[in-house]
Amino acid sequence: MTVDSSTELRPYDLPQATENASSEGATTAITAPPSMPVERADLIRAFDDGDLLLHYQPQVNVSGRWPEVIGYEALSRWPLPDGRFVPPDRFIPVAEDCGLILTLDIWVIDAVCREMARVKTDDASRSLSMAVNVSSKQFGQKHFAKSVAEILTRTGVDPSCLVLEITERAVLDEDETTFSNIHALREIGISLSLDDFGTGYSSLFHLRTLPIQEIKLDRSFVSGLPHRHRDAAILSATIDLASNLGLRVVAEGVELAQQSEWLRMNGCQTIQGFLYGRPAARSHHAITS
Repeated sequence: MTVDSSTELRPYDLPQATENASSEGATTAITAPPSMPVERADLIRAFDDGDLLLHYQPQVNVSGRWPEVIGYEALSRWPLPDGRFVPPDRFIPVAEDCGLILTLDIWVIDAVCREMARVKTDDASRSLSMAVNVSSKQFGQKHFAKSVAEILTRTGVDPSCLVLEITERAVLDEDETTFSNIHALREIGISLSLDDFGTGYSSLFHLRTLPIQEIKLDRSFVSGLPHRHRDAAILSATIDLASNLGLRVVAEGVELAQQSEWLRMNGCQTIQGFLYGRPAARSHHAITS
């Protein structure tokens, strides 16, 4: 299974990002209805037949005069024959239950690295990063870090360009294999991001114990900006804390210009959300032909 060879990842300046994003609405993917069951046999067949796709959502630096794409998050997508998509929050749990997630994670990392190797032919593209969300079960696999290292060696991708996102669920059990993988991945040079920060049981503890370089502010806090004062206070304190610890901060789920501006003014330099681009295989500001 491969990423469509006609797609290309490129940096992109966004002087009219808000206008571009709003005009993108007509291309929004239509999802299957919640009542439609997700059968594990269908999912496994779709994977084996090469039907799963990767879509990419831009991550945008807003600290300069104009917003600029500095990386992407790669997201798995399952298209149906009728043109609709099965939402990830419905098929990823099925993949975890049946064990397919272990193979799916490796496929995503491999496909992402091959794509990065293909397009990193100029200095601008060479600086782009790619983030991949990894299942908590994957970190418990003995040879996970070794498998990732082999992919990087084979594709020739700079490890620092790959960001693996960890959820707090992955480290709740304090499994020895999980922590061994996390530290091994960091030693390779891969960046680690603590995803959905603020929604887990012990976020501050993990800031102290995990070798992470980045936190992702959960969309549930971002959605209330700038009017929900408690959320604003929590995010402001979190951004200050991350800055003092030398951690990058990415805000996800940003849909409104005033949310982006509040985050920028409060020290969050990297934004991800519909405001600057929906996940897409191709778009005029994310992945272009």
